[in-house]
Amino acid sequence: MTLRKMLLAAGVAAAMLLGGGQAMAQQINWVYSNGYAKDHFQTGLLADEFFKRIADETDGRLKIRHVAGGALLKPENTIEGVRGKVANLGSTVVSFFPGQLPISATLASLVDLRYGNSLTLDQVADLTAELLEQVPEFSAEYEKQGLKPLLFVPSPAYAIISNDPITNLADLQGKKVRTLGNVLPKLMEAAGAVPLSVAFGEIYTSLQTGVLDGAMTDPPAMLNAKFPEIAKNLLTTGPEAGAFTAIAPVVFVVNLDDWNALPEDIRNTVSKVAAEMRPIASAQVNDFAAKSFGEMEAAGVTVHHLSQADTDALASKAPDFLALAVDVLKQNGLAGEEIIAKYRAIADSYLQAK
Repeated sequence: MTLRKMLLAAGVAAAMLLGGGQAMAQQINWVYSNGYAKDHFQTGLLADEFFKRIADETDGRLKIRHVAGGALLKPENTIEGVRGKVANLGSTVVSFFPGQLPISATLASLVDLRYGNSLTLDQVADLTAELLEQVPEFSAEYEKQGLKPLLFVPSPAYAIISNDPITNLADLQGKKVRTLGNVLPKLMEAAGAVPLSVAFGEIYTSLQTGVLDGAMTDPPAMLNAKFPEIAKNLLTTGPEAGAFTAIAPVVFVVNLDDWNALPEDIRNTVSKVAAEMRPIASAQVNDFAAKSFGEMEAAGVTVHHLSQADTDALASKAPDFLALAVDVLKQNGLAGEEIIAKYRAIADSYLQAK
């Protein structure tokens, strides 16, 4: 082989090695922390579909490994852990972080009987995304934590599972009902019930021993905790499935530095896939909630719905939770009136379009 041919062959080999190295460098591997089970309908099954679509749409340039069961981060540690790059991406419930995410936590904990019983899950998810775009302070609270929210996922409406039948507003009088957060206790007080704070893991025995007459949480959680074994009545907070929270409470967040380090075309693709996942997520949560009601009934639970008249009566007795949210946001140094006015305007636009 002549010297020229040898040099040409060496050049081709070097180019092939360089090209292979560039191809390898183009594949980005992220880790996703799921604090719940791998088959959790919001943070597990949905995540797998989300990440598969990302891998497909980026031609394998971004692959995300799913680590479930809190092996990396518990839900309540997700904000700190993703910011600290224990994982590139994680999911959590924003209500856990009133100090770090005041807008998210305040609205995700809020159940307004009028809006909550009128908006669909699709609309709650869309409203959350629209609010994120239109209220700079909303996205800014994530940026301050070194995070970017990719996808908000709505949750089924809370309901009350009880030992004795509770079929209407009058039946709630004097009942000891486990609640959570700051809004739901006030809602139960307006209904004439006695709200109690009981750890989730203690609800089963508290219902069993009569410490509680009822407990408020979502039906899928009731099934997972096997509450239907001992409590055979369920009351929704409205004529149908009940009142949804003001915004979607489950969020997928990514480390902001990791996000900014992605090539622009991959960022654009991930954003597109996240937007496409929003109606898919809402539909899956809706289907899962409906399935939960069917499983409840199959377990011998009688499902009762608060009538429209009782829903209206309870709404009139309860505080104006959106007005209270204004005060909470102002206490956090935010423009509470403007933020809640924007929320009302978006929600009203959805209701008017119906």
